Amino acid sequence: MLICFWHILVAANVMQPLQFGNLPGPIEVFTAWLNLLAEPYYYVDIIVSTIRVSAGILLGLIGAVPLGLSIGLSKKISNMIFTNLEIFRPIPLIAYLPVAMLLFSTIEASIIFITFIGAFFPILINVIQATKRVPEPLVQTALNLGCKPVQTIFRVYLPAIAPEVFTGLMIGTGASWMGVITGEMMSGQTGIGYSTWQAYQLLDYSQSIIGMFTIGLLGFVFSRIVRFTESMMVRWL
Repeated sequence: MLICFWHILVAANVMQPLQFGNLPGPIEVFTAWLNLLAEPYYYVDIIVSTIRVSAGILLGLIGAVPLGLSIGLSKKISNMIFTNLEIFRPIPLIAYLPVAMLLFSTIEASIIFITFIGAFFPILINVIQATKRVPEPLVQTALNLGCKPVQTIFRVYLPAIAPEVFTGLMIGTGASWMGVITGEMMSGQTGIGYSTWQAYQLLDYSQSIIGMFTIGLLGFVFSRIVRFTESMMVRWL
């Protein structure tokens, strides 16, 4: 239905209230996409962007989970750290790019840093809130049964917050994809974001739309991977 609607609006040269007449039609786009599937550089761009996003998500997960647990469990750590983090959380990812390019010696590292920021804060917020909501009777029961305080992290808190971690990961995955596309458009030389922006500058609008759909499909695949992993690790839901 969406494709048919798109085709009708373009074929009718509708210009009000939106200028659909300026867009290439779906037949033109999908024909160009079929031709692009035979080009090796298309897959290179996909692989490069996927690696960058995967690295950022992994770093965000490694950093956000222990920090979120610490903030959620300790009021003192929360007062010292979380207030400062809240200053940086609302900053748009594109605003980090100039600083990232100054901090890191390579463009690759700066783009991965942007993807890391995109994943870090959604996971962090979900972990903090989930940790605070863990029922105290569960913790006390574990301690009464001989569980040491450190062991409660692995036997009580992590299992209890696992669903929220995956929820944050889902949100962070989308934010990481937005971050990598932003970074590649502004400073990259490879990747789906770079090729999409380059096509727009060359007035190749079919390629721009192909890049947009490719990004959407890659984000969808990442979301499905996260959901599948959640179903395997959080079997009690």
